[in-house]
Amino acid sequence: MSNKSYYEIHKKEAKKLGLTIKQYFAQRKKSKDVQIPTAIDFSKVQKIDDIEIDEDMLKIYKSGQVIDSMFSFDGGIPVCTNIMVTGDPGSGKTTIMLHTLANMQMKNKNLKCLFISAEMGRKGIHAYKKRFPIFGCLETIFTCEFVEYNMKDVIEQLLYKGYDYVLIDSLAELLDTVKEDSGMTQAQADKWLLELCVNQNRGVNKVKKYTTMLMIQQVTKNGTFLGSNKIKHISDAHMELKRRKRESPEDVQRYYMFFSKNRNGNTFVECEYQLNSDSINYGQISQEAPEESDVEEQFQLSI
Repeated sequence: MSNKSYYEIHKKEAKKLGLTIKQYFAQRKKSKDVQIPTAIDFSKVQKIDDIEIDEDMLKIYKSGQVIDSMFSFDGGIPVCTNIMVTGDPGSGKTTIMLHTLANMQMKNKNLKCLFISAEMGRKGIHAYKKRFPIFGCLETIFTCEFVEYNMKDVIEQLLYKGYDYVLIDSLAELLDTVKEDSGMTQAQADKWLLELCVNQNRGVNKVKKYTTMLMIQQVTKNGTFLGSNKIKHISDAHMELKRRKRESPEDVQRYYMFFSKNRNGNTFVECEYQLNSDSINYGQISQEAPEESDVEEQFQLSI
């Protein structure tokens, strides 16, 4: 039965009772503020076998780095995907993601990649470029240079140009600015972000790019994710960067990464890495599971 038929049936019942349709539904629910149901188009409800998608939504691009095999079974970062990145302070979240994105851009000249810097300004990124000259190929926006505009409008209009990959650093700083400029609550800002990600994933932009959103998020001192559970669920993958516990103060600090969630690749598979002044060295990928403390829930409901 169509939704229109459903509505007409109740309309006839209301007429029989001498009630308006609103009075009828209010009586049924014993509430005066019940809204009349609107007609909903259910044509998009299909069998999985009947679902058709654009082949461009299945593309995967590689950076040529060991980290590619962490992101997906096919090696590389899929388009039309949302990836959250968290980690201990100083674990190299920004460095690793910029390094991955820049190498991907250099290997695939046709890609359009964007870095949204909500924390660093020009001086900070210039220091990064001195260490890693390859970062210079990335199109970058510094949100601090657009304080005279509503940041919500800035981001929406910029992304409408169409990008294959967008790296945000950090999500918390960007959302704080959007909330302040637009007078939003945390819940409203989270909802705006979710809609932004979904629309960009679906190619709702000028050139129909099925954008992948790479989002660096802050964590508390005890490692708890600063964000909404809704953001957690919209993310296809969650990469975590950790410090290895030292046996003694004299030991060299070691780092490792793993995915605690990954719809496109393996989870809880480790890769050690070393951050140098001008390079990143990746170790062998192992099947060793992270320490028990690392697999605990990292997300904290913020709404």
